[in-house]
Amino acid sequence: MKKTIFALFGLGLLFALTGCSRSLSGTPTPLPTLIIIPSPTTLLATPTTAAPTPTVPTPTVPTPTMSLPTVTPGAPTPTTGSAPTPTTGGILPGVPSGPYGVILVAPGDVLNVRTGPGAGYAISGSFNATETNVMRTGPSSTADGDLWVQVQNPGGGSGWVNAKHLTEYVAPATFCADSGVNTLLTNFGNSLKTSNGETLASLVSPAHGMTVYLWRYGIAHTFKQNDARWVFDSTYEHNWGAAPASGLDTIGAFHVKVLPWLQEVFNASYSLTCNSLGTATQYGFNPWPVEYTNVNYYTVYKPGTPGVDLDFRYWLVGVEFAQGQPYVFAVIHFAWEP
Repeated sequence: MKKTIFALFGLGLLFALTGCSRSLSGTPTPLPTLIIIPSPTTLLATPTTAAPTPTVPTPTVPTPTMSLPTVTPGAPTPTTGSAPTPTTGGILPGVPSGPYGVILVAPGDVLNVRTGPGAGYAISGSFNATETNVMRTGPSSTADGDLWVQVQNPGGGSGWVNAKHLTEYVAPATFCADSGVNTLLTNFGNSLKTSNGETLASLVSPAHGMTVYLWRYGIAHTFKQNDARWVFDSTYEHNWGAAPASGLDTIGAFHVKVLPWLQEVFNASYSLTCNSLGTATQYGFNPWPVEYTNVNYYTVYKPGTPGVDLDFRYWLVGVEFAQGQPYVFAVIHFAWEP
């Protein structure tokens, strides 16, 4: 009986162990599921998304093209800086013009002629301070902010001079007979009476502006055409130099210190004398500056009041021609000095 019981117990134990081994061996069954190879498949997709990368540089191709406009605007710079400008003052390149007179050169000094447009070029000749027969050959160029023009070199060939030292030469007799100058003076007076800046600007020399001396030996100030538009309104104070009587500096705006003296003369019954003081009293050795020798002028004279006499005053008005048209170049005031 006991053997039978032990046999049955052994058989049951064997069955239990067999069942366990089957359940344990069943756990690997999911392994094929875990070893599904989607991960290699997704890894392979990664290079696929990166594949377009080589095409990315394509947008960078226009970059060199975009830089081309930068080069193009800059390209003319060396040309304009080194080559003569096509025209100056309406004078065609290569077409001789003149004569021109030398101005703004101190007595005893000379106007240098150089081998190229600019003070850095070698000197190849010169004109005296009052030369009246300077001939342009046509070309011009800008150097260091100044206009330079090519001229016939008195020593032969051609050379370059600074244009600020040249003015269109008009013989005194021709100037004094020009009715256009009288019209200019009338218009100039009207612009002063009405304080019309636009009119004044149209009368000021486009080449050198209008230089104003409140006192002959004071401090001069030059007004270009654009400046002339605001002189009647501006409150900017200039130092006009020492007044002849007091010796004190006269400081103030143009319309405060200068305009009243101008209006007093042009509102009066004045007389005109060409290239001469006429009956006006002379002060100093050179009422008209030697540097202006080749610029003609008129004396606009208001005589003194009878019985007072010493309240006379006058203005010298220099007239420069630009392309054959007269313009106001300079004005110099004179009044009685004790």
